[in-house]
Formats: sequence, C-alpha cells, structure tokens
Amino acid sequence: MKNEQWNRLFGNELARFDGGMGTLLQAMGLKGGERPERWNLEQPEKVLDVHRRYLDAGAQVITANTFGATRSHLGDDASACMQAGVKLAKQAVNEAGRGYAAIDMGSLGRLPEPYGDLPLEDAIHQFCQAFAAGIDAGGDLILIETMTDLLEVKACVLGAKEAMKILHVSLPLLVSLTFDQRGRLLSGADLPGTVAMLCGLGVDAIGLNCGHEPKGIAQNVKALLACCPLPVFVSPNASLPVVQNGVTVYPTTPSEFTADMAAFVRLGVWGVGGCCGTTPEHIRLLTEATKGMQPIERRVERECVVSGRSVSVTLGKRPVLIGERLNPTGKKRMKEALRANDLDYLLREAIAQTDAGADILDLNVGLPELDEPKTLKAACQAVQTVCDLPLQLDTGDPAALEAALRCYCGKPLINSVCGKQSVMDAVFPLAAKYGGALVALTLDEDGIPETTEGRLAIAQKIITEAEKYGIPKTELLFDALTMTVATNENAANVTLRTARALHEELGVKTVLGVSNVSFGLPQRPVLTASLLAMAIHEGLDAAIMNPGDTLCKSIFDGATAIAGRDPGFARYLEGYGNAAPQMTMTAKVPVFTMGKQSPEALAALDALTSQRKDPNKADDPLYTAIVRGVCGDAATTAQARLNAGEEPLKVIEQSMMPALSAVGEKYEKGTLFLPQLLQSAAAAQAAFDLIRARLPEKAADDPAKKVVVATVKGDVHDIGKNIVKVLLQNYGFTVIDLGRDVAPDAVLAAVREHRAPMTGLSALMTTTVPAMEETIALLHREAPGVKIVVGGAVLNEEYAKQIKADAYGKDAMATVRVCQGWCRS
Repeated sequence: MKNEQWNRLFGNELARFDGGMGTLLQAMGLKGGERPERWNLEQPEKVLDVHRRYLDAGAQVITANTFGATRSHLGDDASACMQAGVKLAKQAVNEAGRGYAAIDMGSLGRLPEPYGDLPLEDAIHQFCQAFAAGIDAGGDLILIETMTDLLEVKACVLGAKEAMKILHVSLPLLVSLTFDQRGRLLSGADLPGTVAMLCGLGVDAIGLNCGHEPKGIAQNVKALLACCPLPVFVSPNASLPVVQNGVTVYPTTPSEFTADMAAFVRLGVWGVGGCCGTTPEHIRLLTEATKGMQPIERRVERECVVSGRSVSVTLGKRPVLIGERLNPTGKKRMKEALRANDLDYLLREAIAQTDAGADILDLNVGLPELDEPKTLKAACQAVQTVCDLPLQLDTGDPAALEAALRCYCGKPLINSVCGKQSVMDAVFPLAAKYGGALVALTLDEDGIPETTEGRLAIAQKIITEAEKYGIPKTELLFDALTMTVATNENAANVTLRTARALHEELGVKTVLGVSNVSFGLPQRPVLTASLLAMAIHEGLDAAIMNPGDTLCKSIFDGATAIAGRDPGFARYLEGYGNAAPQMTMTAKVPVFTMGKQSPEALAALDALTSQRKDPNKADDPLYTAIVRGVCGDAATTAQARLNAGEEPLKVIEQSMMPALSAVGEKYEKGTLFLPQLLQSAAAAQAAFDLIRARLPEKAADDPAKKVVVATVKGDVHDIGKNIVKVLLQNYGFTVIDLGRDVAPDAVLAAVREHRAPMTGLSALMTTTVPAMEETIALLHREAPGVKIVVGGAVLNEEYAKQIKADAYGKDAMATVRVCQGWCRS
C-alpha cells in the first residue's frame, strides 16, 4: 500500500489536512453569492489568516483557496486567482516553517459530453491551465476534491498530469470524491470501479470528502479501505447545515467530529481533515486526539478490476463473458452500419448482448476505408450512453486506441498487446498513461509458436516488458490462442495445455476467443461449446464469445457452476431458475447471429431475456427505445406511428409517459443511474420533437406547467439544475432556464414575465446558500403563491424548510414528482 509520493511528504506519520474555507470567509464578510477565490486578490490578508489559523491548529496540508479557479467559474481572472491563492497558502506554510501548500481543484460545474454540454477536451484543457498556474506559483501537491462524476474526475487527473509534464515536475496527486450513501457517484460509478480507474491513471492517494458528517460516510470509508491499495484520506463535513436562531450552523461539534475521525484512523485511514462547516477548532481537537497515532499498514490485494459507466467487473474471481458481436469481421450488416455512420445499430447490438448476459463488450470498428481513431472514439462514446458494462477496446491502431482511451468513462480492457517489440512499445505507454487491463497474445515477430513452451516464453517476455511501465502481471490476461482444429486436430490440446500452464507456472489470468476452434467445420457451436467447457475446467478467466449463442452461453454458465466458480450457483440460478426456459437440444442448433436472426434464435433469446423486460410493454418499440435510450429508434418509431394516423397525445400517454415513469422508478430505486436517465430523456425528447408539431397549441404550452429554474447568485455549478430541466421538459413542463449565477431580482423578474407558478433553485456551494435564502424571501414577499423547490449537494429537507422553501428535491426525479404534485393540487 505504500506510495512513494505520499511517503515523500508524510513518511510514516498520519497526514493532517485543514478544514472548511468558505464558512470562515463568510464570517469575515464574504457575501452570499460572492466567489471566494476572488478574495485571493481582493482580501488576501483574510485568506492568509484562515491558513495561519489552521496551521496553528496542527494542520500539515494547507488547501489553497482555489476550488473554483478555472475559466468556467472565473473567466479571464482564473489564472490570477489561482496563482494568488497558491502563493497565500505557500506564504503561510513558509511562515510556519512546516506543512505543504495544496493546489485545490473542484468541479467545473458542468457535465462533460456525451451526457452534458462540456467538450471533454475543453475540460482537460481548463484543468491543465489551472494546474499549470498553481504549479508555477509554487504548489507542493495537487488535491482534486468533491468530485461526483467519473468522466470529469478523469479529465481533471489528465489535466493535472499534462500540466506537470509541460512544466517538467512531479507533484503528489491526491483525489477525493463524494459518494452517496449507496456508495455511488452522482453519475452512478461504484467505489471499486472508481478506485480501479484512478489507480490505472496513476494517482497517489484516494479520499472521501464532503456530503455528510463522519458517521454519515462511515460505510463508504470502510468500503474504500477494503478495495483501495493506495493511501486513503478522509475529510467529511461537520454535518449538513441547519438554521438555528436565524443563523446557519453545522451541528457536529468538534469533539463529536474528532471521536469519529480517530476511529477512522484505527481502521487504516492515513490522512484526516475536514470539509464544509469544520473549523480550526475541529482540526485542533483532531490533531490532539490523533497525536502519536501511526498509520496502520493495510494489506489490500490489488485485483484486476475493469469498469464501465456504472458497472465494475473483477477478473479472476469467476469466468467472465466478453461479448464479441461489436466487430465487423465476418458481419456484413455491421460493416454497412459503420460505413453509414449508423451508430444506433451498434447501440442495439450492445443492448442485445447485455441482455443476453455479457459481462464485458468487445468493441472493434476496424475497416480499411474508415478513419479508425475518429470512428472508434465515436463508437465508444455512443455505446457507453446505453451500456454501463466495461468495454474491451479492440484495435491494432495506437492512434485509435489513444482516442478511445482518452474519452472512455471508467477503466477498459485493451485488446491487445503481444510479444512483438513494436507493439509493446506502442501499447504499454498508453496503458500506463490512461489505465487499462490488457489482453496479451502469445505471439511475436515469428508468429504463433506450435508448442506450449514457446507460448509461455512469449508470455514471460510480455510480463517483463510490462513491469518496465509499472504494469503488474495482475493487469494482464493472456490469450493462449485458439486455432481451428479443421487444419490441425491437435491445436485445441496445445491451447488448453498453454492455458493451464499460464495459470500454474506464471500465475496469470487467461482469456480465449473460443469460436476460432470450429472455423471451417459444420455445426460450429457444438465444437465451440465443447472447447469452452474444457477451457473453464483448465481455469479460463474470460471467454470472448457470442452471448446470444444459446448453446455456448448455457455451456458457459453450466461449466462455470460445475467447476465451483459460480458461488452459490448465483449466475446459473439467475439465468436458469423457474422463470427461465428449458434448454432442449435438436438436430439443428438455434444460433443467434446479430443482424441476421433466425426465428429459432430470436425465440430462444427472447425467452432467456424475458425477465429483463417490462411484460406490459414488450411489444411497444417506442417504449423500448426510450427505456433503452436509443434516440434514433425513438424518433423513427414515433414518426411511423404519427404517419399511420395515430393521435399525438395517444402516443405520449400510451408509450412515452409509461417509459419515462419506468425509468424514473428505476432511478429512484437505485437500479438505474444518472447517465441512463439522461439518455432515456434524450430519446424521449427525440420522439417529442416530432410529436410537438402535431400537438394542439394549448396542449403544447400549458401555463399551469411553467417552471423557472436557476442556479443562485455566485454559484456556477449547474449540473443538477440542467438535469432537472431535461426531466421536467420530458414530463411536459415548460422550463424557463435562467442559467447560473442568477441574482434574486432576475429570478423574480422571470417569474413575473412568464407568469410561472413554480420555481426551482439550485446551489452546490455552502457560500451560496445565503443567496438562495435571499431569493426565496424575495419571491415569497413579491410573488406570493409561487411554489419554490430547492436542491443541491449542501441542502437537505430540514434545511430547505428552515430557509422557507416549499419543497426539497433530493434529486432530479424527486423534483419532477414535487412539481407534478403541485399541478394536481
């Protein structure tokens, strides 16, 4: 668990971070809605005073007042505010003769594409510029904090690393995230998948901050300690704010905070500090209570975890199925789709393989006439909008691989590297930079060895070369290479012996593309399934195959269970329990082939996946397209129904609204996450854009369903507000979006101009909650009767009541439900 950069700063000592900044600046006169970072230039002595107080309290890491020092928040003043902030932190550290000045960085306040409107490269560039200014000002380390979106935190890390590369420095890089109480980021990523991505990106420590008081994040702290091989640090809030006697306070006292934080140290946390509402007194008591406590050495076995948008898969625990169908080789329909840029075809194929039980999806777009870097990047982003599984990025073009790795949300599997020196020289640097497990082919410049010994020698060569890039053999899946038995009846035996030897002699994981064994022979699934069962017996960790091939899929699941590698027969029972069909063998094997489906295959696949569908809407293509988030299909099916003469309102009521309700319910239950919610909303919008033109004017603009939404003055984080806007529009509301940093008077003016009966206000930062309270008071006074719903990371239901809001929306769907309720009342 030791990390060189962490140890360079703290050695074997417990690291102590400082506490909240915004609440202290407010006590010094920072106005509601005023940007704290501007005080680095306008009120430097007050910022310096906060740093000195934390140093006096015992803090070692002094966080510069630069949380929002980016172009998105401060425009052209960003670099000046960043440099001034870091210099103030550095000045305080130099005066004290101890400690470190941390370049602090938070969210840009906008979701990156494809879920938001912020181009990923713009995000990376903004972060890079900000970090470069902080490094130039003398920062000792980089602290990325309060991150809630997996792709944005990746962009931030890449920006930090690229800034360090430009300036030829290497600073410790610490990343802290805010998970909900289910252990999920706002975008749905789980803890193991997030940790896997950050470890792959090469960060030096991972932490948790904000959200709740120590007790409220205790389960996430334990989960992080269990899966993170790097040093862990924790900086919770002193609770969420409440109003007492007209004053905003944070209820967790310094003594309560300290007791809970000391318990985290005894669990194995190596760094402690505070976030919103914590003060120098919290840090002083924490320092005293932990004086003399040494970090506990944790032994966390580094597992090979790959992750997608919201699903992580651990390789090596049980055999996993890698769906092979997103590959144009031998597939006429997919070739046509790629040439026509028909990405919706790829989305349907991805959904079909997911429903059929794939764990990971291989993605290959290699056609000679295509711009592969551009196409693979576009395909990767498109597939990830509807599929939360990890992807296997399959290309022999290093430029295409880098384009996809850069935009990939999570930690992918890379297909592939081999024993050719030129390939290793091209692929390993990319895997080291962006992170990713690798499929390693046991071939080299001389081709594929005919013997097990020859293939093992190549595997050892690959292991040795990977270690030079800091890639351990745990991140490698070796392909023993499946050759057709049509030309060499001993080929499968060599493959199986090699697979076993790779496990037993080299201690590595294995993967096989099993279908090659039957090439050129009749009834291919029979031979493929036979090899698959034998390979699982030999310890196979992953099979690249067609999950829609009902014979091979059933053999995969059955052999895994029989081999004792399906704990509790969980996967087998899920697929073949009482609700699943009986498998009957006939002379003709029903093989599912994407794009050209036999009736037998379709019937088998529908039966196997019926549990995943809504039985009431299984035959409604528009409903399915919206639930799945396939925009093209949603528009096409809606247009077809309108052209057939169906009433527009009937289409909305019978298909669109039930689909949105189903998606909303899954989101509220935590079985579906934000990206899927947004993608379904986009599909519904694609259909509604066509339907709107056919609606009566009154139905298209109901005055009772107008909502003004805004992020309050001083706050430029509009992720939550934008999500609410999209969902409200999809539920038939007319939304007047005032944007970010909106003054109370502007909200009132919009309510009056549009005669809106409802208003939604958002705030992410503690320093902007007073502006929200001011806006609410103004609306109640000048526009009585207007209903106000509030939301944001710093709020809860109790606090919303205390600032006189009419309702609290804990998330986007909850806000929709509130507004629907007001319309019915």
